[in-house]
Amino acid sequence: MRMRPVLLAILAAVSAAGFARAEGHPNQSHGRGGREGPPRPTYYAPRESYGPARPMAPPPAYIPERAAQPPRTNSLGANWREQQDEARQGVRQGQMAPLGQVIQGLRQRTPGRQLDVGIEYMGPRAVYRVRWMTVHGRRVDYIVDAATGAILSAH
Repeated sequence: MRMRPVLLAILAAVSAAGFARAEGHPNQSHGRGGREGPPRPTYYAPRESYGPARPMAPPPAYIPERAAQPPRTNSLGANWREQQDEARQGVRQGQMAPLGQVIQGLRQRTPGRQLDVGIEYMGPRAVYRVRWMTVHGRRVDYIVDAATGAILSAH
């Protein structure tokens, strides 16, 4: 029977020690509601520096160098411009085939998807240059007569 009070005393001591240790646990939020996570670490200067240890700023995040990246170029060329209004006006005036009709014809000929489209001029003739990706991953550039919707070339 004497063992029972001793066990209770040991359990109380262990519980109190565990509670005291949990109050200083590094992952505890320290009264911030527990949403921000653990406190930020403090960085100190290396030991070989002169004077007492002093807090330092955290190391900067890694940012890749801009110079290491290749310069971006426009895949449509230097003369690229917004051409939606030009195409709409050509369709309204009956000078150009609707682009949806052209894309549908290409989709029936070569299953895949359109990457981009631009209007170019071959002399006085307006043409659509359609960059197309086949279902097998091959890129095809179609030159389509903008007036008739006929495919002039594919390469």
